[in-house]
Amino acid sequence: MPRWFRIWEKKRGSRRTVSRVVATVGETFFFSALFFFGVIFTAMTVASTVLQTWPIRSMFPEVAYVEGECTILETRVVVTGTDEYPHYEPEALVQLELPDRQFRAWTLRRSPISYTTQQAGWDRLNGYEPGWIYPCWYDPDSPGQSLVLERTPAYGLWVIFLVLNSFIVIGGIGLIYTLLLMGTSVERRSAIANKAKTIELLKDSMPSANFPSIPNDANLTNSPGVRLAFRLPIEVSPGWWLLATLIFSLLWSGMAGVFFIAALGKHLSGKPDWLLTIISLPTIGIALAAIYQFLHEVTAHTRVGPTGLEISSHPLYPGKEYRVFVTQAGKMKVKRLRIMLICEEAATFLQGTDVRSESRRVIDQMVATARGFEIKPGMPFEADYQLKVPEGSMHSFKSDHNAIHWKLLVQIDAEQMPQLTRSFPIVVYPAELELAR
Repeated sequence: MPRWFRIWEKKRGSRRTVSRVVATVGETFFFSALFFFGVIFTAMTVASTVLQTWPIRSMFPEVAYVEGECTILETRVVVTGTDEYPHYEPEALVQLELPDRQFRAWTLRRSPISYTTQQAGWDRLNGYEPGWIYPCWYDPDSPGQSLVLERTPAYGLWVIFLVLNSFIVIGGIGLIYTLLLMGTSVERRSAIANKAKTIELLKDSMPSANFPSIPNDANLTNSPGVRLAFRLPIEVSPGWWLLATLIFSLLWSGMAGVFFIAALGKHLSGKPDWLLTIISLPTIGIALAAIYQFLHEVTAHTRVGPTGLEISSHPLYPGKEYRVFVTQAGKMKVKRLRIMLICEEAATFLQGTDVRSESRRVIDQMVATARGFEIKPGMPFEADYQLKVPEGSMHSFKSDHNAIHWKLLVQIDAEQMPQLTRSFPIVVYPAELELAR
């Protein structure tokens, strides 16, 4: 029985090449887990600190302390340890007077300090005079057990925040990098890397000087293909959709975490807030559903693998025929794969005081269809087809308020998966321009 993912794909002598699908899934889940863990627990830690509830209040009681005034009644140095190795702990008997009650306790700070000599202990008490009033801190819920003269900073809490934020930074950077590369072929990655070395800002985005109303195709012809002249770039990488799903999951999960920690703190303190609890339950359910949807999207896109589309020439002209070469990697049983030539008109206009945008598909032409085949890891589907741009069709066009967009769509219907569509923009020139060249 074949495995769902092949861990190893190729073997060269004693070396093996790891499966790219397994590597992508592993990286995505690892960085996602790191990122989700950091965001959710940071939100819960912030909520617990601000609301002064469990677990931060149990770990760092100082966050709930309030300041008061205490009178020192007496000081002493207590001998602890063994007869051979005695230790000396300085303490002061302080009295706290609250409107409804009076509290007394031997204290100095929450974590006792000890010295090896008695004189050092007495030196530590210098500055505390019996009969004088000094500032002190205490937990309003238990003043008698928490009273201290010196409040120690919660350094451990800052360490926790630092560690959780490092998880967010490392997981976020790794996840964004992995999602941006998802669905991109090895050749395309290499082209992107090479382009990054020589990129000139704004040059590719500017229209051609000879045809200012026709979009520049420089970005469509800067990546040579393996079989044909050019490898077309994908219009919207699936990584962006996954990134949007991830951001929603994080924001909602963070909010659900705050609700959860607030409701739990109320229950643990013996003062349950049932309205907050009822609100928290559907919020947590939506957060879990959002995380499940994100992981489902990751699994689906990694199973499909990258789609590559090459074309024999660019730009295109109406009435002319071209060759297109499609490659589809992944691990799936494909029911149907279609390549479609699309032309859309888009307009932006004022309606009253509102700015509206509308688009309409004016050409929807089937280029090729392949049915009933299986794609295995390391053995992508490859096919060569003919493409003809309809005669008399409008060329690509772009102005401030109107545009004509041409593109090739690759639609994939696979078993046990939603339909996936990947778009590759192209530029069509007027037929007359070809004659003029």
